[in-house]
Amino acid sequence: MLVAALMGHPFSIPICYDTTFIWTHYSDCGKPCDEIKYRLQPKGLKITQESGFYWKGEPKDSIERFTIVHSSYFPFHDNIDSSSIFQQHHAKKQNIVNDPDTYKIQSDTVEKIGDRYYSIIVIDLYDTLKNKYSKKLLASTTIKGNIVDFRYELLTKRNDSLTNNFINNSKYYLRTIRINNGI
Repeated sequence: MLVAALMGHPFSIPICYDTTFIWTHYSDCGKPCDEIKYRLQPKGLKITQESGFYWKGEPKDSIERFTIVHSSYFPFHDNIDSSSIFQQHHAKKQNIVNDPDTYKIQSDTVEKIGDRYYSIIVIDLYDTLKNKYSKKLLASTTIKGNIVDFRYELLTKRNDSLTNNFINNSKYYLRTIRINNGI
């Protein structure tokens, strides 16, 4: 395991995630809709950066990555309680079941990790026609009223220990994230 410091906060990631990059995913509605994305992945896999202006969709072959996403407009709101994460959890579930790439939720929960609540949604699909496994752990928390997403994603044809343990390993890595209250 490699301990990474991204956004000034340490957390654990697999040692094979040896490539890191950051970019802005622009939107037509401007800065409040633009997203800053931080991605970690193995260097042997194709790098995809969504621009917001021209998007061909997700790669159709191998994906193994961890992405952190937040709005480029990050206002700080004081005195915001953690109840908003429960509302976000419900909204994310509704969006997922309507998305053809993530239509089936295996499990969902809100879990306290450290001193924060995280919405956690697990998608575990197998496409029999394409012989592909698609596994995702989608988590969100709030920092001073702002949503921060953590996405662990795997798309593979291999049925090996990485594939079989991906969700449990992703839960382990998620539980190592610590965000201090000073933000």
